[in-house]
Amino acid sequence: MKGNNLFSIPCLVRRRLFHSLLMALLLTGGFMHDSSAAQPLRRPLTIRFQNLNGTVYLYMADVAAFYGMAMLVNDKEITYKSRYSTISFTVNNRLMTLNNVQYYLARPIIKNQYSFLIGKSDFELILEPILRPTIINPKRPVRTILIDPGHGGKDVGAVNGKDYEKDINLAVALRLANKLSARGFRIYMTRNKDSELSLDKRTRFANTIDADLFISIHCNSASPSANGLETYIATPKNDPPVGSTTVYKDNCPANKYDKANAYLAFYTQRSILQRTGVADRGVRRKRYYVIRNTNCPSMLIEIGFISSNFELANLKNPVYQEKITDGIVDGVLKYREAVK
Repeated sequence: MKGNNLFSIPCLVRRRLFHSLLMALLLTGGFMHDSSAAQPLRRPLTIRFQNLNGTVYLYMADVAAFYGMAMLVNDKEITYKSRYSTISFTVNNRLMTLNNVQYYLARPIIKNQYSFLIGKSDFELILEPILRPTIINPKRPVRTILIDPGHGGKDVGAVNGKDYEKDINLAVALRLANKLSARGFRIYMTRNKDSELSLDKRTRFANTIDADLFISIHCNSASPSANGLETYIATPKNDPPVGSTTVYKDNCPANKYDKANAYLAFYTQRSILQRTGVADRGVRRKRYYVIRNTNCPSMLIEIGFISSNFELANLKNPVYQEKITDGIVDGVLKYREAVK
């Protein structure tokens, strides 16, 4: 709990919860099945769950009590509140907002009779590592970082007029490399010039140097009106990626670091948003090649939309590039403190 500025549980409650949860872990594996959704609310000895169509859901009231947070319900909106955190959920929606940062859940929040439920994996792999970074495992000191400017050479990436994504990615990555190097990290780059490199070579490079973090820099492209920041991490096993309901039934190398990825991506997204004021499009999970095949915590940051003339002007601006890279550095430093 030391050093965690997101939430606070009173000492007496912590002791009671620790004792009851320890017994529950020994007896039930950490969760208590309760098929009676109408059961009167009480402080839980453990977190009740229901198995619905093969997916395990937890009672949101119990999760709020576990964190010592108040749970407020307004029509179809659920809000957790504590002195340090506000978390907002919408029924039948996968989008969560945690301290003003959007984060896509694996499954929508649902209402079952009288109770609201959240997916067990969303509790374990999103809420828990962000709110309680002490549970992140394996803990891996951050010394070596591989920075990956997306595309390069003949692979120009997205295009807007005479501006190529590959050039913006490289300019931002070089700034980031200098800033992280100045803070004592050992920095490698998949490319430091306009050269082409396969996705496989990028991930094999990360694994060969035994990188402690992998950061891939990209620009987004869609309609001219699309704008904002997205940060991607690998989708866990038995969860669907953002925009889909089809679950991955196998592990990928990055899944060993699901909890670390959740924490790293959240704080990086938050820091860039604070530095730039850009629109928040959320932390998302997909199995992009370079972030699913790395044997270390990894993220792919879509720093803005090259297809938007307004965002393109920002992305080419050295002052704005400084803000983006300062935000990424903030996220890396926050993560390093959490796992050292």
